[in-house]
Amino acid sequence: MHMLMDELEITTVADRSAARVVRVSVAGDLDAATVPRLRTALAAAVAERPERLELDLARVTFCSSGAVTELDAVQRFLPGRLVITDARRPVRRMLELCDLTDWLRAA
Repeated sequence: MHMLMDELEITTVADRSAARVVRVSVAGDLDAATVPRLRTALAAAVAERPERLELDLARVTFCSSGAVTELDAVQRFLPGRLVITDARRPVRRMLELCDLTDWLRAA
């Protein structure tokens, strides 16, 4: 799939069972052009009041510091826990640099 520079694909699946897990899958670059879309999707996920918000970043090829700031803000407003799954090396490195590796989990 070919994506334009400012194109971001976001899919959200909410499990409304007792576990209350919301899974958000993201594909593309998380940069200044796409962070507003990420913010909107994550705000909707937080509104579900999940016990766990799983953010699948397997198809994210770049993650800016602005995107990390957005994730940090989400964690503060989330009633449950933020878990990042399947992050590629560039995304993992950014999280390591920001000392946020406690969010990482292998899927």
